[in-house]
Amino acid sequence: MIKLKDILNEYGKKTSELVGTPKKVFGVVYDMKKEMAEGKFEPDNPSIYIQGFGVWSLKTLEKSIARDLKDCISKDAEYTAMKLYSKNSTTEAKIKAANDVYKEMGTPKYKRAVTIYKRKK
Repeated sequence: MIKLKDILNEYGKKTSELVGTPKKVFGVVYDMKKEMAEGKFEPDNPSIYIQGFGVWSLKTLEKSIARDLKDCISKDAEYTAMKLYSKNSTTEAKIKAANDVYKEMGTPKYKRAVTIYKRKK
């Protein structure tokens, strides 16, 4: 089974660095320090802020993307093209947000914060 994370990491670049993509961040880990202080932080399923959507958990975002892509598969090619490539495509924004979050989770800064959090816990 192909995982969404593997597909998104295929490019190896942040979404904002890809050609033809606006130079903005689509998603970031949200209030990590606050959640760590409260003891509610989940390293594998952080809360993320998605530009234009709000705050979702990473697993909820992955399920939403999967649902959108399954919907595209069940429809015709015109619907799929409109859903994925229109100017204000929500599916495209969700995918780009997930990509940005996966890249952020791979940084040494994030990994160090998670390690320190687990030691204190």
